[in-house]
Amino acid sequence: MVTVRVQAADFDVCAEFAALTAGHTDIGGIGCFVGTVRASPGEPRLALLTLEHYPAMTERAIAGVAAEAERRWPLLGCTVVHRVGRLLPGDNIVLVLAASAHRQAAL
Repeated sequence: MVTVRVQAADFDVCAEFAALTAGHTDIGGIGCFVGTVRASPGEPRLALLTLEHYPAMTERAIAGVAAEAERRWPLLGCTVVHRVGRLLPGDNIVLVLAASAHRQAAL
């Protein structure tokens, strides 16, 4: 099952992990990616990042990528959360979790 959310609010990685795995004893591996806003030393200072989107198109495109992953690998669940709006250095931008019976498929 794929869960896709595009939202302005921050996400809690542990809560999303718990929601993905709740009631599952067949998960053997979970792949996790968390993207954050960075301000790199030596580059012009990044004060803030504003991400805009077209809601229907954005959610549909992300869901399509997640559905393709489910077709290609034996996933037991997938969660994608992508933030929009005003983000500061250090803020979370994106979370991708993929669960499978085996780690190779999850990764």
